[in-house]
Amino acid sequence: MTPITFIDPWYYNTVWYFALLLFTWAVVIYYIGSGEQKLLRSDGHDPSQGFAVILSLVIIYYLGLRPIYRDFVDMSSYAHLYRNIADHLDYMLPSLKDEWLWTDLMVFLRRNGFSVHFFFFFIEVVYVMGMLVSASIVTRNNLLMCMMFMITSFSFNSYAENGLRNGMACSILMVGICLFAKEEQKNKIWAVVIMLLAFGIHRSSMLPIAASVASYFAIKDTKTAMRFWIASFGISLVAGTLMEQFFASLGFDDRMAQYTSTDQESMESKFSRTGFRWDFMLYSAFPVIMIWYVTIYRKFRDKTYDVIAITYLLCNAFWLMVIRAAYSNRFAYLSWFIYPLVIAYPLLRMNLWKDQDRRTAITLFFYSGFAFFMFFIYYFGTTGFKGFQLYWWRRGG
Repeated sequence: MTPITFIDPWYYNTVWYFALLLFTWAVVIYYIGSGEQKLLRSDGHDPSQGFAVILSLVIIYYLGLRPIYRDFVDMSSYAHLYRNIADHLDYMLPSLKDEWLWTDLMVFLRRNGFSVHFFFFFIEVVYVMGMLVSASIVTRNNLLMCMMFMITSFSFNSYAENGLRNGMACSILMVGICLFAKEEQKNKIWAVVIMLLAFGIHRSSMLPIAASVASYFAIKDTKTAMRFWIASFGISLVAGTLMEQFFASLGFDDRMAQYTSTDQESMESKFSRTGFRWDFMLYSAFPVIMIWYVTIYRKFRDKTYDVIAITYLLCNAFWLMVIRAAYSNRFAYLSWFIYPLVIAYPLLRMNLWKDQDRRTAITLFFYSGFAFFMFFIYYFGTTGFKGFQLYWWRRGG
């Protein structure tokens, strides 16, 4: 497959975010003028349903065929591993061998002559289509709006171009959780199979798998899960370092031990931040507020949403207890990947307000605005206006 060459790699993310910004604003403007509940009353025959599929295909094409470039961080490492895996399988890290599906997938594609660009394209197909399938399971009549919450989430682009394996595993796992949350027994069987596939790609998916199972059989009340989340916040403030060492000793993911044991000076040299991440914590609190408002304040009861909400609370509580670890965003993603569903599901399935269309549009505006704001800060904000100039006139500098 031929990669995209008509966009300079340095401007690749700029094109993505500005195009996404314009499209998001168009969707927001369309619904913000409505004082009705067209989203709730949608019968699934709206043209936007088909457009959600087209949008997904366009995103797969754009992200899947991006050039291999150093600014996409881990992409070069994945490309190097893929090119050499078939001949050097015995020298791979033991942790990667244990994640059998990921390893077997790379070996199969490489030995059958598929190019490295096809490899990345295939990852994006699974990543994006997993979200589309999840949206169709829980919000079948509002695919476009649900996908808007998915693709404008803060972590979407990061795990489409950097944490590829984690993103792919969590996207598959999202399908499993959505099926597991449904009442039909046949869905449970497929859910278990899909969860095992996710685990075969990335072992850290064990945490959300365990949390979703607990949400269905053990912790069925969001109040209990929310108390646990609050308690985890307190524990992290008082004994965060001890908790990091404890979870690292469990061995569910070797990367956990690596990130918690590496000295801070070494991590800072790799542009990581350590310490209590108040910014991440505040970002993670918004779904908690939504869960509280829907399930406790408004007392809506929905089994599917309860499973999704409790899974988020339990996984995010784990992350709170290891929040000081370097690269803690990688553990935060074990809850953030279902962040969009926690926000979107009540807006698209529950009769919360009389002007729900307008409030959903406003929510999408601020929800997506955070990702756009962080993009601006990341590229332009580190050195003020000088950073802006260096970005656009990099070649001349």
